[in-house]
Amino acid sequence: MPNPPNPRFTFSRKVSRMPLSLDGGAKQCLARVTLVLGFLILLLAGCRNDSYFSGKNSLQYSTDTVWFDTVFTRKPGSSYPISVTKIVSIKNPEKLPVMASFGLAGGSSSPYRVSVDGKTGIDIQNVEIGAEDSVFIFVQCKLEANNQNYPLLVVDSLLAKVNGNQRKITLAAYGWDAHYFHDTIFNANTRFNDAAKPYVIVGYMGVKSGVSLTVNAGVQIFASAQSSLYVAGTLDIQGSASQRVSIRGNKPIWETQFMPNQWRGIHFLVGSVNNRIQYADISNAVIGIRIDSLPVNGSLGLHLLNTRIQYCGQACLLGVTANIEAENCLFADAGTYSFLGILGGKYHFNHCTFADYSGFSPRSSGHFALSNNLRDDFGKILNHAALNCSLYNSIVYGYNKEELQFNQTNLSAFVQRMENNVLKTENPDGLLVFPNIQNKNPNFIDTKRGNYALDTLSSAYKKAGVFGNPVSTDILGRPRKIQADIGCYERTP
Repeated sequence: MPNPPNPRFTFSRKVSRMPLSLDGGAKQCLARVTLVLGFLILLLAGCRNDSYFSGKNSLQYSTDTVWFDTVFTRKPGSSYPISVTKIVSIKNPEKLPVMASFGLAGGSSSPYRVSVDGKTGIDIQNVEIGAEDSVFIFVQCKLEANNQNYPLLVVDSLLAKVNGNQRKITLAAYGWDAHYFHDTIFNANTRFNDAAKPYVIVGYMGVKSGVSLTVNAGVQIFASAQSSLYVAGTLDIQGSASQRVSIRGNKPIWETQFMPNQWRGIHFLVGSVNNRIQYADISNAVIGIRIDSLPVNGSLGLHLLNTRIQYCGQACLLGVTANIEAENCLFADAGTYSFLGILGGKYHFNHCTFADYSGFSPRSSGHFALSNNLRDDFGKILNHAALNCSLYNSIVYGYNKEELQFNQTNLSAFVQRMENNVLKTENPDGLLVFPNIQNKNPNFIDTKRGNYALDTLSSAYKKAGVFGNPVSTDILGRPRKIQADIGCYERTP
C-alpha cells in the first residue's frame, strides 16, 4: 500500500460570537463527516505495519552463542549465586523499524533470564527496533545443583522472531556444585579435603584461637564480594607442586582472573601462630594476606613457600609488627604495595619476586616498603617498633625509577640487609650497603599477563648466592641449577 496522504487542514481565524445552532440537515451532515473521519483513522492505523515497519529479517547479531564458562549452582535455600550479566546487541540495518519478540526455548523451567528494552521475562513481545538502531539483550543464569563433583553443561536457546522468521542464540554454562560457608566460625579443627568440589565463602569465615583449618592439596576456594578469612588460630595450606591450592574471587571465569578487589583477603589476627602456606595461588583480594602483631611466645607468624599472591587492590602482603618468612614466592600486581612491613616486625625473604606493572591505581612511590613506625595523615608518629628485614636472591622491579620505600625513625631500630638482589632503585637515603644488581632489567616473560618467569638475557640468570640452606627448587617445584637464578622462577633453556 502506498504511503497515506498527509491531509492539510485550514482553520478560519474568524471567531463567531453568536451561539452555535444546527438544524436537522446540518446535524446529519456532521454525523456523516465524523463517521468518515473515524473510518479513515482506523484505515491508517491498519496500514501502519506495512507502511512504517520493514518486512525484512536482516537483523545483525553480535554473537550466536552466549557463553558463561563456569557458574556455581544455587546454594540450598537461597538465590545465591547469580551469574555475571552477558550482553548481546542486535542491530537493525534497515531504514524502517522492525517489530521483534524474544523467548526462551526452555520456558519457565529455563535457568536463564533475559531483559530487553526494559522488559524482563521468558517471553517478551512487541519490541520495536528503530531504523538503523540497536537494542541490547541482558542475559543471566541461575543454575540448580546437579549433585555431581564436576561441572555439567547447561544449554538453552534464546529465540528471536521477526515477521515470522526465527533466529536462535545458544545460551551455555557449566554448572558447578560447591561447599558453601556463610558467616561461619570454626570452633573445632577442620579440614578441607575435597579437591573435586570447590569451597565458597559467603560473608566471613573464621578460625577460632586454638583451632586449626587445614587445606589439602588441589582444593579450590572462592570468596564472594566483601568476604574475608579471619584466622585467630592456625591456617595450614598443604598444596603441592602438582596440585596447588587456589584462593580467589568467586567468579570462576577467565575474564575476571586479573581483576582486584573481588574479596577482602586473609587476615591473621593477633595471637595467631604457626601458620604455613605452601604451593598456593591467592588472588583478586583487596589485601592478599595481612598479619597483625608478633606472636607473644616468639613463634613464627607465617611461613610462605612456593606461593603466588597477585592482583590485589591495595597490597599483596601486609605485615603489622609481624614475623614472616617467605621462600620461592611471587608478590605481584597490587594497587599500591607488593609488600608493606609497617610498625616494625621481622621479615625474611629468599628467592622471592616482587613486581608491579598492573596500573590498578596511580603509584608514585615504591611498592616494596618498610617502616618502623606508624604515622597519621599529617606525618605525626603515633607508635614505633623495631624492624629487622633481610632480602636475599630476590627481585624488586616495576615501572617506577624507585621501587623501594623506607620510612624510619631513630626511636626504634631499623635494620635491613638487602644482598644479591635485582633491584629497581636509586638507593633511597643511601641505605643499601651490600652488593646488589641495580636497574638491570630482569626481563620477565609477560608483565601484561602476570607471567614473571625469566626470559632470555635476564640480569637474574645464574646470579643467586647461598644464604643459609641452599634452595634446591623454584616456585613450581622444578630443580634449580647448580648456579641458580635470582627470583622465584628458575629459567629453563
